[in-house]
Amino acid sequence: MAETRSAGPQQLALAVQLPDDETFVTFIEGANGQTLSMLKNWLHQPPQDSISARMSLVWGAQAAGKSHLLHALCAAAAERLTVMYMPLRELAGQASPAMFEGLEHYDLICLDDIDEVLQQQQWAEALFALINRLTDHSRSLLLITASQSSQHLQAALNDLLSRLQWAATYHLEPLTDEQKREALIVRAEQRGLELGDEVARFMLLRLGRDMRDLMQCLERLDRASMAQKRRLTIPFIKQVLAI
Repeated sequence: MAETRSAGPQQLALAVQLPDDETFVTFIEGANGQTLSMLKNWLHQPPQDSISARMSLVWGAQAAGKSHLLHALCAAAAERLTVMYMPLRELAGQASPAMFEGLEHYDLICLDDIDEVLQQQQWAEALFALINRLTDHSRSLLLITASQSSQHLQAALNDLLSRLQWAATYHLEPLTDEQKREALIVRAEQRGLELGDEVARFMLLRLGRDMRDLMQCLERLDRASMAQKRRLTIPFIKQVLAI
């Protein structure tokens, strides 16, 4: 597991490198302003004894921005807390549930896409044991994301589902098409690219509305733009993406 130093004095431990362009600056709130504000306040709360006050679950559809929000919260928290971030969608097939051991020693534990492992017995048992350790011997914060609310998740352990229902739950609403256009332009600016409004609308029209796919296409366009020293125009995008 790789570890890096945050910009502040504390340590951010990573299973993978956080994207440096997924911050609060590039997070388009849309209808999620209250959720964002509540999560920021939750991270700054005084230490709590109750586990229900120290667990939060953010759920929403694929590409609604859950991972982006988690990345931004992790990066901000790492300026003053010890933070562990684990992307379970990536790790489930290549790591062991034993990686949950000792996590209770971090101030903030961030588990992305927990529904990727809940129905696997060993992973479910390991997560259940972690929550029990957090309940009994720790004041750590646990922040998790999933595609469904805790009431609709399925797991190999019923007791684990009951534990997850202790968490404060936040639903992340998807962005509208206009907000997705804004997100594309902001992320392009973060990369040093100029993406005009008409070009952003063209990308939404031709490439679909899935933000994960759109950001992957923007990354390809960034590399091509640098290599060929070209601006992002509609003909150039058609050429690079073969659309």
